[in-house]
Formats: sequence, C-alpha cells, structure tokens
Amino acid sequence: MIWLLTTLQQWILFSATMLLTGCVAWRTLIAPAASATAEDCASVFAAGDSLAVRWARISSWALMAAWLMRMSLQIIAFRDPFVPLRDDISLLLFQTAWGTTWMIQGVVVIGIAGVLRWGVPRESGDGLSRPMKITPVISTLPVLVLSLILTLSMSGHAMGAGSWRWAAVMADAIHTLSAGVWIGSLVVILGVSREGLNGSARATSAFLAQIQIFSPIALVSGGAVVSMGIALSWTHLTMISDLWTTRYGLILSAKVIFVILILGLGFLNWRTGTSGSGPKAVMRTIRQRGSWEVSLAAGVILLTAILVHSTKP
Repeated sequence: MIWLLTTLQQWILFSATMLLTGCVAWRTLIAPAASATAEDCASVFAAGDSLAVRWARISSWALMAAWLMRMSLQIIAFRDPFVPLRDDISLLLFQTAWGTTWMIQGVVVIGIAGVLRWGVPRESGDGLSRPMKITPVISTLPVLVLSLILTLSMSGHAMGAGSWRWAAVMADAIHTLSAGVWIGSLVVILGVSREGLNGSARATSAFLAQIQIFSPIALVSGGAVVSMGIALSWTHLTMISDLWTTRYGLILSAKVIFVILILGLGFLNWRTGTSGSGPKAVMRTIRQRGSWEVSLAAGVILLTAILVHSTKP
C-alpha cells in the first residue's frame, strides 16, 4: 500500500511539475514569438493565455497536495512507535537534509501558488499582439519553477552519486527542466489548438506559428533529456548488464524505449508534419502525433515515479 501511494505521490509531483514548466515556457518563450508572427490571432493567444494560467494554477494545487503527501508517507515509513510523533516529525524536519529540502520545496510551492493567484493580470486580451503581460511579480515564475526542479533533484537518487553528487544533481535538474519545456509546452499547444478543429482559420494559423517556434525548442530540449539521461544512468547502474538483469534496470530500459518512441514521433512531425493538403490537414496530423507523444510521456512519468523510490543496483 505504501509503495502504491508513494508511486502515486511521485507521479502527481512530476506530472504537475512538467505541466507547470510547460505553461511557463509557453507564456515566456513560445506565445510571445508566435503571436508576433501571427499578428491577426490575438484572440486565440488570449484564450491560450487563460488556458495556460488555469492549468498552471491546477498544477500548483497538485504540487501542494503532493508536497503534503510526501511528508505523510515519510513519517509512516520512518515512524518509531516508541517515541512521540512530534519527535519523529522534528527529527525529519530539522535533523535531516531531506527535511531541509522538503521545507524549501514547500516555500517554493507556496510562492508559485501565490504568484499564480495574485500576480497574474486578470485581463489577458487587450488587443495587444503579445498574449502575456509581464509584471514584476509574474517574472518571478521562471525562477520559482527552476527552484522547484532543483529541490526535486536534491531529494532524489542524484544526491547519492558520491563524489559526483552535485554534477548529478545539476544533470538531473537539466533533465527534468528539459522534459517539462518539451512535453509540457506541447500539452499547452495542443490544448490551445482545440478551437482550430472547429474550423477557425485563425486558430489554425496560430497553431502552426506555435509549432514553428516550438520545433527548435523541442529539438534542444529533447537532446538535453537524452544526454542528461545517459549521464545519470551511469551514476545509477554498476554495469550495462544491470539494464536487463535487475528490476531497476528493467524499469529504466522500459523508460528508454518510451523516450525513443517519443523522439521518433517528434522527429516524424519535424520532417513530415508540414506536408499535407492544407493547413488544417497539417494541423490535424501534428495534433494526432503530438497526442501520442503526450500519452507516451505519461507512461515515462509513471516509470520515473517508480524508479525514484526503487533500490539502485
């Protein structure tokens, strides 16, 4: 039961982090550039702006729930029946590196929720070509997301990498950030594009403009995910045969297969996605393949949630 709850908690944590990262990346990297290209699509980007904010807020609530679940599960796992509960909690919070990281993570999560609740302008569409208003408060979101990702890396397997610990932590953070920018942004783009399926020419134009900006970002992010993943694998495995002779290695191998499939679909979109009988046909094709990428990514997140609390070889 504890194993199942821990897996669920980690899956919620990673899923919410990736979606939040994607929302922030979309609003800061993709939407402004795409809206400048598709100047007549302000209403579409305004609707996308509202969608990104709504999903980011949902992600922050999920992060809060996962954060609280983590402490509850940690207490259950390390509970000493011969001492008062408050002593166990005090030990975890103030006498372990895990407790320090957990408290920092809580501050970051609360900060993210606060910014999304009170720092986002209420009116997203005002006739401007860019869909997002940058305020001093909202500009802290990228920093908060980076801080959140760093706390995830500091409470995972990367901290057990010995002399290469901090290099592993940074590699893990880059790995998670890149995955969020890649898949999380794709989720937002697919969500914004739903209006285009109803025949809106502006939504189709906005979608293709977003894909044009997204493609090089996805290429760089995908490369970072793979390269950092390979580097991290060497710190978690003792030999290559661990990939097929240990439980940890088999789960990691399954994760690699899923990532290869996602990369293949992404490459197919990049090479052939712009060919078709018209913009709407192109959009439909890219959406279908993108949906498969997101579905496979959900499987990768589930496997990652299992890996992070599995025993390394």
